Formats: sequence, C-alpha cells, structure tokens
Amino acid sequence: MVALRNLLVVFPLVSMTSCMQHYFVQSSDHNIDIKPLPRQPTLNPNSSQVLRTGRSGAISSDSEFCSSIAVEKVLKKFENANAADAAVTVALCLGMKNFFSSGIGGGGYAVFVGGNKQEKRLDPLFLDFREQAPELAHKDMFAQTPNASQVGGLAVGIPGELKGLYELYSQRGSGHVQWHELLEPIIHLGTKGWPVDEITALVLKMYEPYFVEHRHDWKFVLNSAGNETLKIGDNLKRTALAQTLREIAQNGTAAPFYDPNHRIGKALVNKVQKSGGILTDHDLEAYYVNISQPLSTKIRAGWANVPNNDLEVFTSSGSSSGAALVSALKILDHFPSLSGGDYIPEQTYVLIECMKYMSSARSRLGDYSQQDKLPDRVEEVLNSDWIESAVKTIKENMDSLQTLSNWTDYHPMYEMTDPHGTTHFSVVDKFNNAVSLTSTVNLLFGSLVHDTETGILLNNQMDDFSQPHRSNAFGLAPSKYNFAEPGKRPLSSSSPVIVLNELDQPDLVIGASGGSRITPSIFQVMTRLYWYNMPLLEAIAYPRVHHQLLPDQLEIESFGMLGKSTIDSLRLMGHDLVEQAPKSVVNGIKQSVGEWHAVSDFWRKRGISIAY
Repeated sequence: MVALRNLLVVFPLVSMTSCMQHYFVQSSDHNIDIKPLPRQPTLNPNSSQVLRTGRSGAISSDSEFCSSIAVEKVLKKFENANAADAAVTVALCLGMKNFFSSGIGGGGYAVFVGGNKQEKRLDPLFLDFREQAPELAHKDMFAQTPNASQVGGLAVGIPGELKGLYELYSQRGSGHVQWHELLEPIIHLGTKGWPVDEITALVLKMYEPYFVEHRHDWKFVLNSAGNETLKIGDNLKRTALAQTLREIAQNGTAAPFYDPNHRIGKALVNKVQKSGGILTDHDLEAYYVNISQPLSTKIRAGWANVPNNDLEVFTSSGSSSGAALVSALKILDHFPSLSGGDYIPEQTYVLIECMKYMSSARSRLGDYSQQDKLPDRVEEVLNSDWIESAVKTIKENMDSLQTLSNWTDYHPMYEMTDPHGTTHFSVVDKFNNAVSLTSTVNLLFGSLVHDTETGILLNNQMDDFSQPHRSNAFGLAPSKYNFAEPGKRPLSSSSPVIVLNELDQPDLVIGASGGSRITPSIFQVMTRLYWYNMPLLEAIAYPRVHHQLLPDQLEIESFGMLGKSTIDSLRLMGHDLVEQAPKSVVNGIKQSVGEWHAVSDFWRKRGISIAY
C-alpha cells in the first residue's frame, strides 16, 4: 500500500516540475539567491548607519522593522519580558514580512542561554524544530522525479517552527507575557499590510511568471489586475495568515497547527496532498521539538588570550552543523592571536585550513536527534585525536603555507549536500538572556506551495536530504547519514551561536543564513572578533572567503577589496580562486564595554539592527 501511494504521488508532480522549466532554465535557478539585489562587502562600513548600541538589549535580524516591533511591543512594553518572548515576535514577523525566507511553514533551531528575572541561572537550552520527513518518506522517493524535491507537495517536510517557538516561549519565556500578546502585533501587521520594500519587490519580480500563472494561490502578491507582482511602496497584506495566527493566539498554544481535526491542520494536510505530497494527519500529530542541551566547548583559556579569554561557546546539535563549527574552533584554539591579523598570510592560511577540516567534519553529520548520545561519527571530529591530527598537519605546513594537494587528504566521508538557511536573528535582554535563532523555508518561497485557506507558505526541506546514486562530480558518494527516512530531519548548515565571557555572561550572539556558507561565515567572523580583536562592525562588513572542500576552490567575495598581494598570496598557497558575490548573511550582537553593539549584514541583505 505504501509503495502504491508513493507511486501515485509522482504523476501530479511530473506536470508541476515540467511546468517549472517554463520559469527556471534549470532547477538550480530555484535557490536562495536574490540575484537582482546588489550585494557586496565593504572596507568602509558606515557606523552611524549600521551599528546600533544600547545598554539594555538588542536585536539583530534581516529586518529593522521586525526587530523594532519586538523591542517596542514586547521588551519595552512589558517590564519583565525577556529575550525568549521577543524571539517569538521577531520570528513570526520575519515569517509574515519576509515570507520568501522563513515562516511557520518551515523550521529551524534556537539556542538559549541566560537566567530569569531573579538572575537565577537556567540550564542552556537547544531547540531543534527542523522539519521532519513524513512517515511515508524513503530514500528513493525522488528517484524518478528529482526536481520534485524542490517544487510541489512531495518537497514538503512536516513544519516545526510554530511548535519550536511555543516551546521556547513556554520553557524560557519570562512568564509575564501571554502567548497572544506576542502574536497580536503580527496579526495586526498581516491585517493592515505594509509597504513592499526593495528586497521583497525584487524577489517577487524574479518569480513573477510563476505567480501570475498560479494567481489563484498567489493573489496576495499580485496587483489588482493579477498580471504583475507588487512593486516597491505597494501595500502587501496577508489576511489569511493573520486569521490563522489569530486562532493560534486565542488557543494559547501552537496546538491548532498540529491538530488534523482543526481547520488549520486539516487545510495544511489537504493542500499538501492536493499538491502531490505525502503529508498525513498522523505526521502533524506526531511532530515533536527535540529539546536538549546545546553543544559547548571552552576556548582561549588563560591570560595569554586577554582580552578575549576564557570563553564558552554554545551552539546547535542534532541535525545542524554545530559540531563542525565546534571542531574548527577547537583546531583554531591551538594557534595564537594577532590583533589586526585579517588577511595576513599566516593567519589566512590557518583560517582556510580550519574551514577545510570543518567541511570534512560536516561530511560525518546527519540527524541524530533520536539518539541518547552523540554518535561515534560526531564524537570523532570533536575528540582530541581528530583535533591534534589537524593541528599537526597545519603546523607542519606553516613554513611553506601550502594547502594540502588533494581534497581527499582532509578525509571527507561522504558527499556533502548543499543545504540552505535563509534567515537568522539574535536577541539579548536586560536580564542577560540571549537567544540565537536560525529559521528557513529552504529555497526562496520554499516548495512554492501556498495554502490560501491558512495563508501558510510551505517549505521544501526534503531537498536537503541526500539522494542515493547521485554521487558528485568527484565520485564522492552521497551521505548515508542524510538519506530520507520517516521522522528524520535533513542535515542543515545552520549553527546559531552564543558565547559567554569569563564572567559567565553573554558576550556574543551570532548566526547566519546562506546555505553551505553559513558555518564558515560564522567561523570567520568569530575568528576576526576573538583572534584578530576586530570590532563587530568590521568583522561582519569586511569581505569574506569560503572553502567547503568540494568543489576544491576558494571563494572570494571581492578580489579588488582583498588586493593584489593577498590574492597572489592565496594562489601561492595552492588555492584555485573564484570571485563570488556574497551568498551568506551574518547578524550578530557583541558586548562592548558595558553596552551592546548590534550589527545586521546590511551590505548583503539590507538588514539594520535595533538596540535600546
């Protein structure tokens, strides 16, 4: 019966994926790049325009509007509101306004570190609310129609964001703000609408042919004639989603979303199945948030590392790439600091080698949320043998500054998928609570399945699973740890981070979006902050490099900004250089002499932070 049902869902998808070729020359055109948006780093960031400072708290996200709502309507309005409360409002606002990137039809990860209003330290918390594969999923489900993992109902994983936000609220919220009070500003926003901004207008235009062709499902993004997408300044409303959030607010929990007998749950299952998907009533009911301790490690011990000494890093576990980030930080911790060391050859050599080992480590990752302890393959890249071997190899080549001659020398285990992450935000409050949260619907507009009854745009997270028999161009096999299975969560590059200082207080709250470039981007910014002693503004604004081991090339955001001597130095190290427009967006908050410095990646996604 299962095999018959899986066969039946293929046929409607054939027509859907073939019609997509009318809009996208190739499947890779449906991705996370807002191609018309001018994006570039800068060597001259305007601090008055982008840097926000405050003594009480801050929020750094892709949207100044959403950060401002959470500050004004939550943190300032309710005396005892905290970062977990505010995070709910920020996430829902981003999902309402920047619906091409995230929303309650998707999922993500959150790390919480802090205490309550009595300043009692609470256990750090990690929430994995990544989408799960439906119970009818299997590793060969896209064998006949590979593009069906990107477009249509079969691409949809069980959404986890709303349940994740409710768990964050119920477990670490202040207890002084009601659930409905966090949702009300977003309900109002969806009902009244907001003026379309530059990014929304551009991304709508990119998909205009599809939206016009499917105007019944996408009427809310079209003009009154239904023949063009909305333009900058036009009012965009999402009244159906506002009504859905109103019902969820009145309920006081996330339950209606996951109840197949409720209007919301019933509509979601019906829409996915009509779009060729395999989501069932039981899938919604069975979804759970994986709640655990975050991964942690201590770095930069001792007075030799002042002023950035004795730090404790907390990051995501489970189906994320937090373990790969921790592994790279442990390797880097064996190398000295150098103030102003950005793109000095020796420091850059070590940075890139750490990135390459990070990518090798990531090839061992995959969802282990149903296990009681870290699997051996993850423990391997965190233990001393792996770290010391990598450090030894890097140090042996410090005189020549030569990268290893072949990517196989870094011992990757399987092909690394190219997952996507599309929004991140960081929050700190006056009680020294911190939340680092990354959320996504995967590719732009997710699966392109929009349920008009609930207003929910559904993810295409099933595309982040590896697919059997699809080895890469280098002959590296797909990861068996990341094949689709019932209830499994696909591997993500997300790795939200919170760093505590030597006084056990939040020092850095940071994360990124941008697919496979997420973890290396976070790693480079942290290296700049703690090893090169750079300010947060420059650490985020300056051009970044990226190496993910395969393809065996070093991406540079701007040859011109790095300069000829640096480019020549990188080539002499043995790197094949490629100039690549920015693909990652980093948003962070850093403690600085009694106040918070908040910086959003304005240069790459036009974000502006809020501090107060």
